[in-house]
Amino acid sequence: MRKTILRAAPMAAILAVCAALLSMCWPGLRGVSADGATSAVSGTGGVDKTGPAHAAHHANAARPANSAPGPVFDATTLGGPLLLGKGWRVGVSANPAASQPGFDDSKWAVRDAGQSMNDIPDVDDETANTNQNHGSQVHTGYAADSRRRFAWFRLHIRLAPNHGPVALLIEVPVSQGSTLGSGSTEPAENVFANGQRILPGGPHRTDAEHYQDIARIYDLNVPPDQTDLTLAVRTLYVPFGFGAYTSFFASRMLRLGDPQDLQGYLRLWNNRNLFERLPRLVYSALLVVFAFFLLVLYFAQKGHNEYLWLTLHELAMAPIGFIELAGSSGRLDSLWYAALVLQLMLVASYLFFEFLISFLSLRRRWYIQTLRYTAPLLGGVAPTMLLLFRLSENTAVAVVMACVFLGSMFWMLGWLIFMFATLIAATIRRNFEAGLLLIPLVLSLVGSIEPAVTAGMGDVTGRPYHSALTVLAGPIPIHLANIADFTGVLVIVIIIFGRFLRIQRDQEHATSELAAARSVQELMIPHEKVATPGFEIISVYEPANEVGGDFFHVQTMGDGGVLVVIGDVAGKGLKAAMNVSMIMGALRRTADHRPAHLLESLNRVLLGSESYTTCQAAWFAADGELVLANAGHLPPYLNSQEIATPGGLPLGVVPDLKYEEIRLYVHPGDRVLLLSDGVVEARRPSGELFGFERVHSLTSQSAGYIADAAKAFGQEDDITVLTVRRLAHAERAQQPQATVESLSTATAD
Repeated sequence: MRKTILRAAPMAAILAVCAALLSMCWPGLRGVSADGATSAVSGTGGVDKTGPAHAAHHANAARPANSAPGPVFDATTLGGPLLLGKGWRVGVSANPAASQPGFDDSKWAVRDAGQSMNDIPDVDDETANTNQNHGSQVHTGYAADSRRRFAWFRLHIRLAPNHGPVALLIEVPVSQGSTLGSGSTEPAENVFANGQRILPGGPHRTDAEHYQDIARIYDLNVPPDQTDLTLAVRTLYVPFGFGAYTSFFASRMLRLGDPQDLQGYLRLWNNRNLFERLPRLVYSALLVVFAFFLLVLYFAQKGHNEYLWLTLHELAMAPIGFIELAGSSGRLDSLWYAALVLQLMLVASYLFFEFLISFLSLRRRWYIQTLRYTAPLLGGVAPTMLLLFRLSENTAVAVVMACVFLGSMFWMLGWLIFMFATLIAATIRRNFEAGLLLIPLVLSLVGSIEPAVTAGMGDVTGRPYHSALTVLAGPIPIHLANIADFTGVLVIVIIIFGRFLRIQRDQEHATSELAAARSVQELMIPHEKVATPGFEIISVYEPANEVGGDFFHVQTMGDGGVLVVIGDVAGKGLKAAMNVSMIMGALRRTADHRPAHLLESLNRVLLGSESYTTCQAAWFAADGELVLANAGHLPPYLNSQEIATPGGLPLGVVPDLKYEEIRLYVHPGDRVLLLSDGVVEARRPSGELFGFERVHSLTSQSAGYIADAAKAFGQEDDITVLTVRRLAHAERAQQPQATVESLSTATAD
């Protein structure tokens, strides 16, 4: 059978699955075997004996006493290739003796080779010949042919005496429309010359029925002294529809001539076939270049996975054009041709599905997850196709094959609905990039449905079908499907270029915003050491790559006390820096050193901001008293002990918050450690956090050592560390001293 091979368009994969299923569900059209031939003669003169004794018996039994040769095609003036267009005897028979020159075809209808022919009476000639021979029964000896009926086309030809080499060229049309395959869906033909089966020239000539039909030359090997030639061509009998015998000549052109002269016609056919595939080959080469560009773009702009998915999609589509050329040239088995093209198309469809999800930043809804987790079923299509044809009698394999193909068909149907629904919905939401993607999708769908609907139109009408959606650029046909392919690449290039410019613009904006945020942050962070009589304060600030929201404030009061505030604004960039600037401005204007009142005041300032702020305020009195209030920040450490502070909500979340205070006494030589969450949340590439245990083990170390340890571990956020040590010569407090444990739970009024 002429294999219907799928066009390589990702939007038409569902049609490809249907075409493949129809092709496999029609096993009778897989091709015509050599059974029934008396002898097979290759194009180079080799002879394959397949039963000459039976053939002679068939010929003699089938020849009536008064047989008439009928019309004779005169080729005695053979100077150049002649078109065999008149005088064909057409009949339907299961008798292999119809290939013999002595077979009686006098009662067969005479038809000219045209675009179509009238139907002939549906009579099995084997029965007719048996009756004509007065009960002399003809035994074919070929069980297969006795069950198969063939349409036979016989032509009696007279050659000139001492003629030269004679050959037959059978040209099939190169598709001038955007079809699902190459040429027609006609069953393959067998050629007989004076009863000998002639093998075609060209690639894979011994099993040509397993390959796409191409133009081939048959060397008839007629001896120079033999002037009578009976040419018989048979094909599987299909009474109507696609591949009907009445349209046999509509899809074939037969020429008789010298083999060297016919080679010129064959070269022209090969050129037309190449021109037919040229747009697809250019497209495939373009996809490889485009995939390389996308891969470079993916590495240049990290985090944009849509570039990677699109790269893989283009690489999956690129080989299809070259596979089509190999298949349409008869160099790739039709089954492998169909399996490879179909599998690549299904893989490309899934990759485009992932590209669209990443491109539109779609959430993981149930239908997306369903398509994603059932996609592995698509990978079994080609293996099960190949396995089924090797184990066609195995019921289990057939059942598995049916399940895989039905599952793939439903998947592709869901894919198609998802594609259109998602792109249309995104376009309605004013996503113009999605609207651009709809253009090649619609064009490709129309370009794929058109040949699917009109496939075999020439067989039905008896005239060559020329698609109205095809234009010619000189000798090169440009189909709507080709236009859709190139439009798809152009659209994606426009989208990618637009996104690239937008990303570059956003990155430049982010860079300028980052620079502004750093400038604000540098203004807010103290650079000069503040004089703090009675206390030694050491601060270390390590900014992350992105501008964070860490801040701290150190301020001395007139009574010899020191106010220390540390905090972290949620978020990054300029917004976080602006919140820090508001906090620092409020702190520099305040004259209230009471930590709880200070936090309540900052909370009122930050209400209405888009983020929250953790903060901790500590008042170190000159007499050693320490007053603490906490708004969701990390607890401080006194020497090596964590100070338990009352829980409090971050600033800017809830209005009119009240914060609690705790009081404790700091002895001369004691040290209080305050730090931001950038220390605790430092992370290794493996995901391991620095954690509170490591912080606790380092509480006796200097602020610089702690900051360096967290940074070396894996800094992800700003790191701020402050240590406040009461000096030994500090004024001693007059009130009774209390231990940390006893004072840590005390609260302010």
